Amino acid sequence: MEVKYLEFEQDGVKYNLYDMPDGFVVKGDLNLSSKDLTELPDLSKVIVEGDFFCDNNKLTSLKGSPQKVGGNYTCSANVITSLVGAPQEVGGYFECSYCALTSLLGAPRKVGESFDCSYNKLRSLEGGPEQVGKDFECDDNNLTSLKGAPREVSGTFLCFKNELVTLEGGPQKVGEAFNCEQNKLTTLVGAPQEVGGDFYCTENNLNSLKGAPKTVGGDMLCGDNKLGSLFWVPTLNPDMMVYCDDDMCKKYGFDTSENGIAYKDLMESPAYKSEAAIYRMSAKKQEEKQKILEKRKSEFAAFKKQFSIEEY
Repeated sequence: MEVKYLEFEQDGVKYNLYDMPDGFVVKGDLNLSSKDLTELPDLSKVIVEGDFFCDNNKLTSLKGSPQKVGGNYTCSANVITSLVGAPQEVGGYFECSYCALTSLLGAPRKVGESFDCSYNKLRSLEGGPEQVGKDFECDDNNLTSLKGAPREVSGTFLCFKNELVTLEGGPQKVGEAFNCEQNKLTTLVGAPQEVGGDFYCTENNLNSLKGAPKTVGGDMLCGDNKLGSLFWVPTLNPDMMVYCDDDMCKKYGFDTSENGIAYKDLMESPAYKSEAAIYRMSAKKQEEKQKILEKRKSEFAAFKKQFSIEEY
């Protein structure tokens, strides 16, 4: 029987990675990139203080991964379909892009920096990390929803080029940019309500901006949709630029969308003011209807209690 051998040297001592002592600590990086591996050596009881690289191989599984990685972990460009076997805590970034992932089950629970699972075949983010220190990238997959994503991302959240029909289940606070371009969204309901950078939602099927973030620190890009109004644009950044289609610009009295519309100028547009007035009137009527409905429910509840009427 052939004895497998993959040399690793530390402190002047040579080791065989296929026969490592339990609890062994790799003081620096461990690089297994581009070694034509179909499986990993059993490093499940080994700790790597630095980075661990096993990208550009022919791995079908991450079984045998180190127990813990203090730096970055990269397993991109393999043929793995799940992350089962990956360490449950990674101090740096975790990159698993350009694989054949159909599930995030087995992903680390905690990633100190960014998590990148782009360019795979994912239909769901369930099983993904609960905590990510910086960016979360899940673009170029087959996602139909963001259920399973972290509730808060301090960096950038990228989910463009998917099959998303809703943003519900996604993060509600994003520290930097949020990009959901090139999906099948008809509404922004479920979008993060606080975005520190730019908000991209171009090339969807949006017919309204309802559900858009309440605050956007950068600009808003919403062209190539089916919008009839810009009324739901966020309101708490007067320096924001809004980029939309030329027809939409003309509706609000501007010549071209090439340079965007300054939000403070949009607010002064007669068309925008008219839409705002119509919305306020509609909202007031809806509120009055709701009050009447609640009153009727209350009166009927009192009536049932008085005559001991049971619900069937």
